[in-house]
Amino acid sequence: MPEPATAGSAASEKRQLEEALAAADFTATLETADDEMALNLTVYSSRCPFDDTVEAATEWLRHAGIDATAARDEETFRVVLTLATAGSVRTLITTLLQPWITARTTAQQLEDALSDHGLTSTIDVGTASLNLYLADDELGSAVTLARLLGAPNLAEDLQLHRQRGVRRFTKRIQWLVTGAIGAPVRAQVEHACEHEADRLTIEMSLEQAHRLTQRLTAAEVADPSARLQRHLTKTVGIGAYVAWKPGDVPGSDRLTITMSPDQGRCLLHRLNSDGDDSPARELTTH
Repeated sequence: MPEPATAGSAASEKRQLEEALAAADFTATLETADDEMALNLTVYSSRCPFDDTVEAATEWLRHAGIDATAARDEETFRVVLTLATAGSVRTLITTLLQPWITARTTAQQLEDALSDHGLTSTIDVGTASLNLYLADDELGSAVTLARLLGAPNLAEDLQLHRQRGVRRFTKRIQWLVTGAIGAPVRAQVEHACEHEADRLTIEMSLEQAHRLTQRLTAAEVADPSARLQRHLTKTVGIGAYVAWKPGDVPGSDRLTITMSPDQGRCLLHRLNSDGDDSPARELTTH
């Protein structure tokens, strides 16, 4: 039987649904109903799975097994879904939002792995696949990706400033990525124009993206400061910086971390979170 709704449970489910909407990057408004027992969800996202009619929304709810109703808001003329039980909220999250949350997480992990190697990328994501875009003069980022996947000479005999060379390289990297992750991918290129660099697009499934992320994560990072910078920002927030200074002799390279005293205390707290109360040594904050 459906769980009985209470004002307290509605508030809890509202927080859970708000977090899921944000994680899925799903545009909607969420309000507590007048009786404070139900939630009213108005979806504005272009990724809405039903047409903007009460009939289409009702049919989608029925097909998805979500115990909710649909009605037309008289002020906004938008369809509003009313979720009256905790079970209906959970089913909506699982059915509508979780696929987008999974997709966005996969894309972010791939983008982070590329960033760790100094590669700037753009990713368009769907619930089943994503498009990875690498844009650079003469496809420099794509050449670096090839090196990371074990083919440093993939473009050696090609003239990447000419369209024929770019087309041949695109075919080569398509086969390279296919071999690296064990499943076929699609690759195409948009040639440079006066104001835009060449842009390589690699289309792959989310599972293939996950495998590519694993390969990139396992690859040796030439400059560890990018990866450390990303983890440091997640730990202590924006404003902490990592600088890498190569040394004159092997083994003399140095990484310098610059952060505020408050960020230093936050980092110390995280370092000691394993239960060791002894102070961390050799940590200087600026």
